[in-house]
Amino acid sequence: MKKILKSSNVNFRPLTDSEKLLLVLLGIVLVIYLSNNFILAPQAEKVSSLKAEVSELNNQVATMDDTLKKKDSIKKEWEMLHREKDEILKNYFPVLDQSQIIYLLNDLIKDDKVKISDFNFDNPAEEAMGEMAVQNMSISVPYIGSYDGTMNIIKSLGASPRRIVIDNLSMDRESDSDLTGSMTLKVYSLEGIAETDPEVIPVKTANGSGEGSLFATYDGYSALASSGGSAGGAISSGSNAAGSTAINDSDYTKVYSLHDFEIRNYSFVPSNEFIKGNAEPSTIKKSGKYSLRFEYNMFAVGEENRAYIDLGSGIDLKFPPDSISMWVNAFGYSPGVLGLRFRTQDGQDIDVVASNGISWLGWSEVEAVPPQDLDLYPLKLTHIYFELPFGRDDIGVLIIDKLQAFYPVNEDSKGNNQPIYDFYVVKPGDTVTDISRQIYGTVAYKNEIMANNSLSAGDMLTVGKILVLVRR
Repeated sequence: MKKILKSSNVNFRPLTDSEKLLLVLLGIVLVIYLSNNFILAPQAEKVSSLKAEVSELNNQVATMDDTLKKKDSIKKEWEMLHREKDEILKNYFPVLDQSQIIYLLNDLIKDDKVKISDFNFDNPAEEAMGEMAVQNMSISVPYIGSYDGTMNIIKSLGASPRRIVIDNLSMDRESDSDLTGSMTLKVYSLEGIAETDPEVIPVKTANGSGEGSLFATYDGYSALASSGGSAGGAISSGSNAAGSTAINDSDYTKVYSLHDFEIRNYSFVPSNEFIKGNAEPSTIKKSGKYSLRFEYNMFAVGEENRAYIDLGSGIDLKFPPDSISMWVNAFGYSPGVLGLRFRTQDGQDIDVVASNGISWLGWSEVEAVPPQDLDLYPLKLTHIYFELPFGRDDIGVLIIDKLQAFYPVNEDSKGNNQPIYDFYVVKPGDTVTDISRQIYGTVAYKNEIMANNSLSAGDMLTVGKILVLVRR
């Protein structure tokens, strides 16, 4: 057994220098092979991919540079398309609101030779126009009158600022001079297709809130005013309709409506990325049909920590009012500052505080005194803002309504109160009737416009002429 074990022993001789060299070379080859396959090749592929990405980004930068060079032409094209869109939208009703349609038809269908007893509205329906389903409503209008009067009404409907289609017209002979028949009108709505102001035609309404009665007194009503006492029955500021003026006997000032928020021409603008919120219409209102619902969610860590309500093109102030007020409905207390931003004609912004903190619940009227330096005017009221101190956070909702200015009563040399006027520059194609409908939503003020501007029937309006219009 011992002999067998001894015979199984293996003796290894030492490696020669050549063998050692070969082993070293083999190791080097293995290292190079592994490095090439697992390090160098992937890195080369990644470098190639990054170069391709850099090339693509350079192409994008070049495309952006070309686009930026065309900025002015793109802006002009955008403005042109925006104007075209506005012109198209003007032809249609934003919603199928019977009150607005009736209000417009009452202005259009006026002829002493035709008698119309009523309007019969069908239920709204959908009509396919290409790939869109457009809302429309049919209106049946029975009439009796002369042929000339009927043709005048048809021409008037054809000149409507909102497109009204005469879908059907029937005529029967009633007598030697009169016709009887019915016309079916069709109006189209952009509801669900385009976002537009839902109330394009101002319809004056009265809101009654008294229990057990269809009618109730307005805010600030007094028996003295209703009986025509010593003050002459003046209306208080709380009763103003949108855009109207009134005399407040308590302080002898004229109340001038700046914004009633019936039209959504405002937007929410944050001062930095940590300010969130929204601005939209609300039916919780102080007057009219709508107010502004202002939502904010703010973390005050920026240099400026404000949530702005951008008032669109701004509200022109040509003379310093004594004060500006707005009604604010608060649902919770807050340390935030509520204020107004004004802008001069040279672009300088002026901020005025209306309320240091929200210290009330429910409705409250807050006031601010705008700049009184006459050299700063004309001014534009451009924003309402809500600001938090640095390092604070807050979340909440405010309802804002009835933004109005208070001016001294305008009196002539005899002590008679005078209205506040606006000015309008005549554009190509304007007529007095069109201007009345455009500014006031009705043709009822065309005679007033003519009287205030010494115009007679048949006078031509020259382009660029400045007309004096009563502000309502």
